[in-house]
Formats: sequence, C-alpha cells, structure tokens
Amino acid sequence: MDHALELGTATSRFAELAAMSAGDEPVPACEGWTVHDLAVHLGTIHRWAGSILLSGQRLPEPKPLVTEPVSEWYSRTASALLGAVQAVSPDEPVPNFTHLGETAAFWSRRQMHETTVHAVDAAQALGFDEGRWTVDPALAADGIDEVLQVFFPRMTARGRRPDVRSRVRLVATDVGQTWIVGPGTDDGTPLQLHPSREADTTVTGTASDLYLGLWHRVSRHRLEFDGDDAVAMFEGPTTP
Repeated sequence: MDHALELGTATSRFAELAAMSAGDEPVPACEGWTVHDLAVHLGTIHRWAGSILLSGQRLPEPKPLVTEPVSEWYSRTASALLGAVQAVSPDEPVPNFTHLGETAAFWSRRQMHETTVHAVDAAQALGFDEGRWTVDPALAADGIDEVLQVFFPRMTARGRRPDVRSRVRLVATDVGQTWIVGPGTDDGTPLQLHPSREADTTVTGTASDLYLGLWHRVSRHRLEFDGDDAVAMFEGPTTP
C-alpha cells in the first residue's frame, strides 16, 4: 500500500467534511469534542508529524495559532504535512513515539490512519449514513495490522493494557485475512501470533468493521463473536 498516496486522499476527504460542517456538531466518538475541535486536533498532529519528519528530532506537539475558517487552516497544515512526507525518503531514519521501526515511512502510515479514523468521526458527526464512512477493505486491513503492532504495545506501556485473556482470532470476511492476538509477554504486552496458530475464540466481520471496532468507532454489535474473551478485548482499551 502507498501510504503517502492514501494520506493525500484521506486529508482531502477530511478537509471536504470540515468545510461542510458548521463546526459545532458534536463528535460521537470523542466525548466533549466538536468538529471544530477535531479539525484543530488533526491539524496540530499533522504539524507535529511534519516537524519531526523534517527535523529528524523528537519534538513536543506544537500549540498553533488557529485561524478561521478552520477548514482552510486545516487544509494548509495538511498540505505542509504532505510536503514533508514527499521531501523525506521513506527509508530515512526518523524517530517516532514507539521507538521501533524508526524511519520516515512510519509517519505517512500513522498519519494516514489518524486522518482516516477522524474522517469517519467527522462523517458520523455530520449524520452521514454508513456508505459515507465505511473504510476501504485493504486500508482497513492495514489499519488492523497497525493497531496490533503499534497500539497494543503502546497502550500496555501507558498502563492501559488491552484485555487479551486468551488467543483471539480476527477474521475479515471481505479480504480473506486473519490475525491472532494472544496473552502477553513478561511485560504484559499482548502478542500478535502467526495466523496458522489455533485460537480460543473468534471475532468475525468486514475489515472496516474490525478496524473501526478496534478504534471504538462502531458498535461491537456489528461484529460476530463466538466467545466472551473476544468481546472483552473489543470492549476494553485497544487504542488511545
């Protein structure tokens, strides 16, 4: 997957949604936030990622001066991020918050998924039907990989370990792909296991619903569970 290309598509989509918004619509998945807040957050994260990419240094999140209309401010910050992504080779050493796989390629993938999830947030806040926010299956499958590889360890390190009680298989019906995650290592971090391993319980759904379920953007009732341990994993902490 070309994460840089998909990032461009995702930022354009979010900018379009932000321009359609009055700004004060509540965001269902982000308690207390409006679409305006969401645009400020995402634009700020774009500036942070872009500054790390261009400097090659670990930097704190900026505190930008946001101008109105916020949709135009967001579009400019997104353009700056895309410029930074294009300016730095994907293989160039660049730090990230996981301290793993520290190359520039991390940031185009991370920002692509950050923007994709928040575009879903904006579409849901605007009251759009499912057809306007379902995520492309291949992109969603990549996002499931990222959650298991990046955020399960990160959540554990932050003291909010995902509730993985046994070996749970995730089955994406539309891409023919499966993942297995099992109970943790010595430090408590859940392990992603080889798909050929046996599982104790299974959760089945489209790649989009599994992805958005892990990000707590859709109800777990959209998924099919064959055991309580799988339900517990999806109801517990999985992502920030």
